Amino acid sequence: MREDIDRTRLVHFLKELGLAYRRPARLYLCGGETLVWRGLRDTTRDVDISFSVDDADHHAWIRAIVALKDRLRVNVEEAQPSDFVPVPRGAEGRAEFVGRFGTVDVFLCDPYSIAMAKLHRGAARDLADIRSLLDADVLASDTLRDLVEDTITNDPRPRIGFDAARVRRNLDAVFET
Repeated sequence: MREDIDRTRLVHFLKELGLAYRRPARLYLCGGETLVWRGLRDTTRDVDISFSVDDADHHAWIRAIVALKDRLRVNVEEAQPSDFVPVPRGAEGRAEFVGRFGTVDVFLCDPYSIAMAKLHRGAARDLADIRSLLDADVLASDTLRDLVEDTITNDPRPRIGFDAARVRRNLDAVFET
């Protein structure tokens, strides 16, 4: 059983990754750990990541992640919002640089993309996370509404299992409380 990840454990994981992997890389934190990083949640169960490394270094990167995952007892999942839902236009430009750990540049994924994934899943914890992001002014309510509707309406790639009506209902629920 892996332990929950708080900010201290998350920073430790990133520092250890910077020591273990000595080539240039970009790491994007893409899930609940972004709320932990921002101090909006105490813990998360896993670290959802996306990354960019040179093709020649891909195996070394994966080996470093797997070794740290086991040694530090941290759940690490390769998952980004675009794996599950359409993401709002301009998502890349809204990623937030949070630091360099060794040669690894770490970013928080676009918060509106994270919100879209949470709206799609729609668990009570997900909706609470979105409210926290709104309360902390990480998300702007009008921008969130506009980006969600634009994304749903203009997504060029239909996705299996994506339910636009559910996303809209969950967005309404976020603003009802």
